[in-house]
Amino acid sequence: MQMLSLAVVLDAGFWSVLTDSRQLGLATLIAAGAILFGFLVRRVWPRSMNPLLFGWLSATALVALLAYLGVATAGFVLALFIAAAILIAILALVFN
Repeated sequence: MQMLSLAVVLDAGFWSVLTDSRQLGLATLIAAGAILFGFLVRRVWPRSMNPLLFGWLSATALVALLAYLGVATAGFVLALFIAAAILIAILALVFN
């Protein structure tokens, strides 16, 4: 498997990940693995220490680590995670 640097993906355009089925599949696998990892951390974490927060943080940290190590598609997934967090925060403010 050939890993592209983040600079190569950004030079090609941020949305170019969506046109390449291989990169899109890799993004899906990274997101699914991170969500599963976050869910497992949430289940193991003690209830008195806010497991939902630490599950989300561990999933985001896993994706950020992959992006730091050079997996270009992980940067795209990280941007999607951040966008989802902002959307959830806005919805919490509106409907709370």
